Amino acid sequence: MKILVLVSSPNSTLESVRTDGKKKMRAILGQDKELLFCEYSTIEIQRDGELFITCLGEKIDKPDYFWPVLSATDGFIVENMLQNAGIESILDLKELQTARSKIATYQRFAQHGIRVPDTVVFFKDSERQLLADRFGYPFVVKPDSGFGGEGVELIHNEAELQDYFAKLSYGQAYVAQEYIATSKGRDIRVVILHGKYYFSMERRASDPKEFRSNVHVGGTTSLVTLTDEEKAFCEKAASIFDLPILGLDLMIGDGEYVLAEVNAFPGMPGGKMVDAYASVIDHFLEGKA
Repeated sequence: MKILVLVSSPNSTLESVRTDGKKKMRAILGQDKELLFCEYSTIEIQRDGELFITCLGEKIDKPDYFWPVLSATDGFIVENMLQNAGIESILDLKELQTARSKIATYQRFAQHGIRVPDTVVFFKDSERQLLADRFGYPFVVKPDSGFGGEGVELIHNEAELQDYFAKLSYGQAYVAQEYIATSKGRDIRVVILHGKYYFSMERRASDPKEFRSNVHVGGTTSLVTLTDEEKAFCEKAASIFDLPILGLDLMIGDGEYVLAEVNAFPGMPGGKMVDAYASVIDHFLEGKA
């Protein structure tokens, strides 16, 4: 059995699964299951409707399933092509698209009464002053999709806001949010696996001037223990999504947690990550037996 693992680009989080963890995952899943890690390359649509998939310069046989880890496009073009060719996704693509979109995520949480930052959706042609009037300085701006803190900035004044707008792309959506100052450079990553609490860690910025805690921008991590009440809150929040694994990033508000965003491929220490993702595949295949 072949499972195509789609990734948009190599990164340190994925590398631990791709290399050292690959053998362990096969041992857990069984030797008859092969994971093909493939950075997006080319897919040819042939005249008979079949797909000619080239991965890292080599043609690969049609996989039995595919696992969309990191999408290369907001529209999930490659994933939809594979699904339309009769190759089943391990994850629900509609739910994955919702989790990928910060806007859709905030709306879903808010509809279920879960605290998220006050949020305004804007575009390149939106009126900048409206954002400043709504939040006051400083406030946070970020693209609708993305990970690792990319494109996330804290705006302190009109000049910074003007500079940020100058970098925006037409047709892309962005969000402006209230700045949770009590959580500057700090948040808590909680991983829910098959509906149950699995793991949690605190992320802190190494630079005291940095408000982002993402590891990709130099943040550090340490294990943190949650209370039973906090675990139950995270399990309830994750239950809103029909996904086997979900990372919740919690900001520390004034006496409460504020949900910053979710991640359908949450990073965590290598051993924990390998076991979790092997469980995701194994659980999916059990449902096919």
